[in-house]
Amino acid sequence: MTMFCRPVHFCGFRLTIALAVATFLVACSSAPRKDAGSSQAVLSAADSAAIAAALDASGKGKEKPVQNLDVAHESFIRAMEMELRGEKSLAEVFWQRAFEADPESRYLSFAIAERMANHGEDSVALVLAQRANKLPGKVNASQYELLAKLYVKDGVADSARKYFNLALDSSRYQDMTLLYDYSLFLEAVHDTKELVRVYDLLLPQVNYISSLFQRQLNLLLDMHRDSAVVELFSKAYEATGDKKHLFQMVQGLVIQKRFVEARAVADTLTTVGEYEENIVNLVLLTIAEKNRAEALAFLRKKIYTDGLVSPVMLYYLANYEYAQNESDSAKVHYQKALEGLSGNKSYAAQSCRALAGIALTEKKKDDAVAYAVMADSILDGADKDFLAMTYGFAGRYKEAYALLDSLLGVWNSWTPMAGIADSASLAQVNQKAERTFRHLQHTYAKVLVAEARSIEEEAKSDSLRLFKAKEARAKANLLWESMLMADSTSLLIRFSMAMNLERMGEYDASFKLFEYLLAAPDRGELDRPEVMNYYGYSLIDLNRSPEELEKGIALVAKALSLEVGKLPSEAFLDSKAWGLYRQGKFEEAYAVMLQIKSENFQEDYVYWEHMAAIQAAVGKVPEAIKSYKQVLKLKPDHKAAHEFLKAHKK
Repeated sequence: MTMFCRPVHFCGFRLTIALAVATFLVACSSAPRKDAGSSQAVLSAADSAAIAAALDASGKGKEKPVQNLDVAHESFIRAMEMELRGEKSLAEVFWQRAFEADPESRYLSFAIAERMANHGEDSVALVLAQRANKLPGKVNASQYELLAKLYVKDGVADSARKYFNLALDSSRYQDMTLLYDYSLFLEAVHDTKELVRVYDLLLPQVNYISSLFQRQLNLLLDMHRDSAVVELFSKAYEATGDKKHLFQMVQGLVIQKRFVEARAVADTLTTVGEYEENIVNLVLLTIAEKNRAEALAFLRKKIYTDGLVSPVMLYYLANYEYAQNESDSAKVHYQKALEGLSGNKSYAAQSCRALAGIALTEKKKDDAVAYAVMADSILDGADKDFLAMTYGFAGRYKEAYALLDSLLGVWNSWTPMAGIADSASLAQVNQKAERTFRHLQHTYAKVLVAEARSIEEEAKSDSLRLFKAKEARAKANLLWESMLMADSTSLLIRFSMAMNLERMGEYDASFKLFEYLLAAPDRGELDRPEVMNYYGYSLIDLNRSPEELEKGIALVAKALSLEVGKLPSEAFLDSKAWGLYRQGKFEEAYAVMLQIKSENFQEDYVYWEHMAAIQAAVGKVPEAIKSYKQVLKLKPDHKAAHEFLKAHKK
């Protein structure tokens, strides 16, 4: 036997519940209503409070409604059955009957309130939920969540926050939907501190989904919570295994100068991929800042012991070996890296450039040019500047100048493509073109200086050729002066000019530029020890006064002290020894010269000149004779060598 004879539409359910709440309001509410400027009254926050008070008062002094638990239970079962069958309207009727039969049921009261909310009757739903919350019975998270959402819609933020937290406590913070709804509320009220806490709870439940992860990251960055950022990446990596998060964590550790922790992460790596390579490189930079030899040892361990072998890792290894003057080993590893770097044009081209540089030091000029051509080919013709410079250093000046003249001609008459309407974009394009043009000018100047040096070394007594060398240096200076007019901040250009002027014998102008460089703020543009050594050696070698000599020796000592974490530069040691020799401290000078490996200076007549003079000063005549003979092999017209050998001719 059915309990109904015709369908009852849902509008009847809504009307009945609404009328029930209205009856409470008419009978019990005494709160005034605010006039909104029309004949209809508008509920305010005070009205909401009055409704709650009215519902509280409605039960006082009255007998409790008669409960018919059997009818309530039967209607509840029918309601559930209708919902399972998809008969939503009929289900609502039975929910209504169940509630009418047992209005003191906390569960049924919240069920009705929820259904009213689902159909947009938020004010009625709030009244019903407020009343239901005062009824005895089992409390659950969904009840508090409903109250929280209704208070959000009613604009009562404090109450919404209260019930969100009660709901979360009740669910033990495991309800993902509830956490997300609470986060939306916190976004609306701009409570970033609490929002960070909620995201921290929510992210593990959604497996650190990228959109939410990025939102949390932005919040932490805005709040300058750097340690929390690192922790966020760490948790994301632990949850997802994504090496990108691990790399970002190491980046954060390095930024915070937590180098020991960063290195500990790198120590755990046993596989190699893009992110592992980046992590190792980051850690290498932090180690090399203090000790390059230690950085090289760490890298070798990662490659040979931990098995992190890849073309990129071999490229890093070659770089650090080259920096430690292990050129033979560096050359082997650059070549091995180059074989596997087809997918990384930048590193492949850098390997070619390094191999070209090594070839030049080995006097293998054709090999150097071949590597430069390869670098240009790898970069699809975008490395002509390096190719021109290699031509110059290889002594192929005509080819260098022809290529540079061609490139300068292109950029000198360059105009931006038509169609760039944005003035900011146009300015950016023009600035890039100007930088390219200045860079080519700098290369041209370096090639001119290289040619001048070659002439000076080969034809010291040929006045015509020496004049040509001086012309080349003067032209280089004009190019640098032109560049300074466009970029007056460049320290690198001034350093180049200072060295060139010193070679031209214009010492005062040169030293004035060096003083400027020493006083300029360090922007990382220059190799400071190199600047100090060059200036210091120039003062020592010129030896114009005891004061300048002392200053030169002090500058060289400072340069050596800045060579942290690597073997002292042998060129710097040579400068130091020559300064001690100038002071008459011959034994000390000789002791310093013995620290230099002569095989690294086989083709450097200045080194043999210094060694011979110092050996002679300490009475080691046979050794001095051998050294002066080596000088003459490299510099046949060396006057001091001829005089010494003539004086000690047997």
